[in-house]
Amino acid sequence: MNPIGESVLARCKAHGAEDAELYISRGTEFTVRVYKGEIESLVSAESRGIGLRTFREQRVGFSYTSDFEPAALDSLVDEALLNGRYNHADDANVLPDTRPFDPLGGLASPALLGVDPQRKIDFALEMERRATSLDARVRRVSDAIYSDGSGQVEIYNSRGLEASFDRTVAYGVLETIAEQDTEMQSGFAFTHGRDLDKLDLAGVVKEAVENAAGLLGARPVPTASVPVVLHPHAAAMILGVLASSFSADAVIKRRSLLAGKVGEQVAAAIVTITDDPRLPEGLASRPFDGEGVPAARTELIAAGVLKGYLHNTYTAMRSKSQSTGSAVRSYKSVPEVGVSNLVLKPGNLSREALLTRVSNGLHVSQLTGLNTVNPVSGEFSLGLTGHWIENGHLTRPVKELTVAGNVIALMQKVVAVADDLRFMFAGGFCGSPTVLIEELPVGGL
Repeated sequence: MNPIGESVLARCKAHGAEDAELYISRGTEFTVRVYKGEIESLVSAESRGIGLRTFREQRVGFSYTSDFEPAALDSLVDEALLNGRYNHADDANVLPDTRPFDPLGGLASPALLGVDPQRKIDFALEMERRATSLDARVRRVSDAIYSDGSGQVEIYNSRGLEASFDRTVAYGVLETIAEQDTEMQSGFAFTHGRDLDKLDLAGVVKEAVENAAGLLGARPVPTASVPVVLHPHAAAMILGVLASSFSADAVIKRRSLLAGKVGEQVAAAIVTITDDPRLPEGLASRPFDGEGVPAARTELIAAGVLKGYLHNTYTAMRSKSQSTGSAVRSYKSVPEVGVSNLVLKPGNLSREALLTRVSNGLHVSQLTGLNTVNPVSGEFSLGLTGHWIENGHLTRPVKELTVAGNVIALMQKVVAVADDLRFMFAGGFCGSPTVLIEELPVGGL
């Protein structure tokens, strides 16, 4: 065991803790944002810290520090035990049973640690330069960001747990602005991997440019009830809105629109949603959760039926269930419930084949107003931008459309999902393919 873990746990026991858990993390972050060929902001930082939970008489004490010196570690223990006295007693305040976990390879790329910072800056600058060179109508970029990070997590507890893993992530975000006369349209694209060399520079530029330029000339259309196709990024954003409702903590507190619906048909039979922390391409993948519980794929909605919720140890004890290994945390916080890689299962259709099912409808590439979605009722009112679909093909760009409804009702109208799974950050690392909604009342002119 790490000598720090050994000494801290020993002190906890000597001072009356019945159980204790030490969470140690070390990490780096590099983020650069450029604008008009120059660095607009740059953050390069390292962090490390220790979070300690103590358990005594069903009360949890917590404290954290970034100081690894012996005196600071003694204070860490003393403060956690003192803080625990003020918390209420709860039978659900326990550590998880210690279980072995399977290693998960491919989470970290050693190559990232050797990348010269100038290469990272150049990546962001090159995204901007190429975007404004590829199409004359794209005259500027509102966001060109390169970001990466590395981290190591260690967990030790008084029940014999000793676990650790390393992870690296890298991604680029590009948002372009296309202009024509007085009109402006934006286009977004995202690329990700375990290190800089895994990012698709040409692909992210091409997509962001095409997305922005392709919307020039957009016009409102008359109000109509039509089939609606969601671009993977638009569908992933809706999935992200739904993420918090899968939390058992939100369910217990009646803050989830899925509360009390286990076993019910909450989506169309074609819809299967999983949270998979062992997904190879998932940036949130991990071999175990923030309490050391082995990570495993959890089927949340299968064939449209809600199968259950995500649990950490506390919510599992409260609801007489099992932890799904869904505790998320930093060293500065106690474990909460959260998603890892939340995925809408792809279908067998190509995107093109899915579009051929629509003779007259709407393709949505951008959503606005997602922050207005009510997390308890699921009601929403969103702005839509995209293209009109005629005979299976995207035709004229359209804008200033609105749609109002309910998230569950929306999921129950899904009639097809394509095979083009895409990921983005949206309330977690969310992945979705192109989705076809049977029909929605879309407000326009």
